[in-house]
Amino acid sequence: MVHGLAVYWYLQHGTMNPQQNAYLFSWNPNKWRQWLDPKNEPYIENNLEELRTTGKTTMIWSCRSHKAVRPGDKAFLAKVGSEGRGIFGSGKVISEAFLFQHWSGEGRDVPRVRIEFDFLLHPNKGPLLKTENIGKELLIEQVWTPQASGISIKREIVEELEEKWFNFLISQNLGYNPFTETLESERYYKEGAASQTIQTRYERNPQARKICLGYHQHSCKVCGFNFEETYGEIGREFIHVHHLVGLAVIKQEYQINPIKDLRPVCPNCHAMLHKKNPPFTIEELQRILKRDI
Repeated sequence: MVHGLAVYWYLQHGTMNPQQNAYLFSWNPNKWRQWLDPKNEPYIENNLEELRTTGKTTMIWSCRSHKAVRPGDKAFLAKVGSEGRGIFGSGKVISEAFLFQHWSGEGRDVPRVRIEFDFLLHPNKGPLLKTENIGKELLIEQVWTPQASGISIKREIVEELEEKWFNFLISQNLGYNPFTETLESERYYKEGAASQTIQTRYERNPQARKICLGYHQHSCKVCGFNFEETYGEIGREFIHVHHLVGLAVIKQEYQINPIKDLRPVCPNCHAMLHKKNPPFTIEELQRILKRDI
């Protein structure tokens, strides 16, 4: 059964950071079966257990696009080969490209990057997001079974791909899936994971934003302003999302509840909320406006 959370995803279509790139990494069991062998390192069951206990697991992966890839870029991992093809992992690149020995042990070095996976399924034991279906549905030419790992994903399909991956995860009875708690109001999402780019920034989880707006809608919680009511179609679904506790104040990764911890606010009120540190509360700003929203 697809949980109600997926409905919020479909109702609210936010945009990704336009500067974020995404790459498709691949695993071919016909060429590199060592990952399934407990005598070798890395061993997939160890990676899965680390993910279950810590929420992430890190590996190095060959990267064809080594000249373009940067820390913070999105990473998807797909199983390729003769059968059972599909996406079974996602995360982010956390290093610049570097040379490392080829998996075959032939002595040559190849460009690799370090990837921190926040989702990883067993490619031989469970369902995968089938890439053949993705290609048919997105109707945009993209290589889903690359001969080389770490190819670029076209920017215009990244958001749709994330949506399909998200809905796939919450529709499956997976061993590790933080999106499948019982109640929408009690679901928590990882926010504020610091990633090193040119400077340290605190990531906003796009799924959390969409769920917040699906519940609270698009009117400012301080002044009540609604952009669509004033500007018509060009203002449709435009609003800022305010963290009741700022990520820059917490300065660490934490579990966010989109309905309890986030609120829609107009840009003016958002700026006024942050006129002091720590920010004004919504109730304090409402009193300043002498309104009861």
